[in-house]
Amino acid sequence: MDQPEMEQLIKDLNARTERIEQKLPTLATKDDLKAYATRGEMREDGERTRRHFDVVAEGLKADIKVIAEGHKALGDRITNMGRDIKSVLANHEHRITKLEADTSKER
Repeated sequence: MDQPEMEQLIKDLNARTERIEQKLPTLATKDDLKAYATRGEMREDGERTRRHFDVVAEGLKADIKVIAEGHKALGDRITNMGRDIKSVLANHEHRITKLEADTSKER
């Protein structure tokens, strides 16, 4: 490796080192992390989050059940209305057929 290449390599290393040195103060140390939370506190936070999630999930289950029951009731109502409409149409068809038969007899 010649002199200019070595000088460039050293400049690159210096630039990288400066960037690292700028980031170092922003990183948390072990002591910072210990002051923030112990493992027990982290476990408690996790358990509290889990309990909260379970409560939310139970509420969602109840809401979904209500929606499902409403959906079934609506489906049953639509089915019954369909039967009623078919019955009315069959009755009208019968009456129209009878009227047509009566009309053809009169002619």
